Amino acid sequence: MLKCAMMADFSINLPDEPGELSRLTAMLREAGINLVALWGYGPGTGEARFYCVPEQAEQFRSFANTAGFQVHEGKTLYLSGTDEGGALVETLQKIAAAGINLQAIEAVAIRGEFGCFLWADEQNWNALASLLT
Repeated sequence: MLKCAMMADFSINLPDEPGELSRLTAMLREAGINLVALWGYGPGTGEARFYCVPEQAEQFRSFANTAGFQVHEGKTLYLSGTDEGGALVETLQKIAAAGINLQAIEAVAIRGEFGCFLWADEQNWNALASLLT
């Protein structure tokens, strides 16, 4: 059985230097922020972009404001379920059949469970949310 939840996500740009991610995560821990997900990329331009999906969006907004971080807030759809071969195939086929264009997907599986974040074009977001929630 597939579980779905709409969540807020936040992107933060940081200097692409040793210790910046460590500093951010220490600040999150000190603020009591629990993340559902964290990932990032440093494309070699001197700046790295990190994406955070917090359990409590309002708590993260407050943290970012107090800490002086400029963040971009978006939305994502989180899917989770039992990891078995082709676990996402039916869902992705349903999305395609509805004519919804996905912008990105991040998925991971461990110990028999999987989690997946989906992002859609702004004009397709409501349709995606209606289809899967």
